[in-house]
Amino acid sequence: MSEDLAKTNLDRLVGWFSCFRSCIVAFSAGVDSSVLSLAAKKALGKRAYAVTSISPAFALSEREEAKKIACEIGIELLEVSQDDLNDQGYVENGVTRCYFCRSNLALAINPVRKRLAVDVCVDGTHVDDLQKPRPGVKALRENGFRAPFVELDFTKGNIRQLALYSGLSNWNRPSEACLSSRIAYGQRISFEALNMIERAENIVKEIIDAEIVRVRTIGRNAVIEVDKESIHQAVAKRSVISENLRQIGYDKIEIDPQGYTSGKMLELFVNSTER
Repeated sequence: MSEDLAKTNLDRLVGWFSCFRSCIVAFSAGVDSSVLSLAAKKALGKRAYAVTSISPAFALSEREEAKKIACEIGIELLEVSQDDLNDQGYVENGVTRCYFCRSNLALAINPVRKRLAVDVCVDGTHVDDLQKPRPGVKALRENGFRAPFVELDFTKGNIRQLALYSGLSNWNRPSEACLSSRIAYGQRISFEALNMIERAENIVKEIIDAEIVRVRTIGRNAVIEVDKESIHQAVAKRSVISENLRQIGYDKIEIDPQGYTSGKMLELFVNSTER
């Protein structure tokens, strides 16, 4: 994307927000919500708010990243709490788990929207997201959230180029997902399981210098995925990683030789049930 096209797209996005008096951006500190927040801030100034919803599945490192990026953008950051672990639909961890998560997100944000009399709430769904079933997107639309990137036909590539053009430090940051996405479908989600996953991923990051770490969890077994550049390092440190993860409760630890692949949990779960 040329600079001229990036400027045009940014102007289009800022123009989308200019139709409103105020807005809330569901803010995770990922590149999608960051670009939305940047455009909203340009269009609406102090009437644009970034809202991060805190839950047990939202890693502490992501919370700190949200504060950092919001400060970088200059947008006011508000935090709310969503109570996923008291939602049986979420805790049962079926393939529609994200529907319950996003419903709870909307429920947590709604009081802020009413208190501030905000015109519109938006999320970072883009056209690439629509290529697969997205229960979470369905929940957001049911709750009145709009998706400017979809309405303007922006792809993930468009968004990263906008972030780069705008000077955002996270323009090339890998996409993150909540800690619950590491737990095998059908395995109940608990605070203990989420805490163990967060601890395990932090341990792996301390042992090797990996950009991406996922500890996929099936029962008490862990399948570790890292970015492809770090696979050799992870394999070389396998015994140290395994020893440390056993100390926090895992029984069997594997290093995925293919490295990180987004959305691999379902494939791993199916394979484990066929053994």
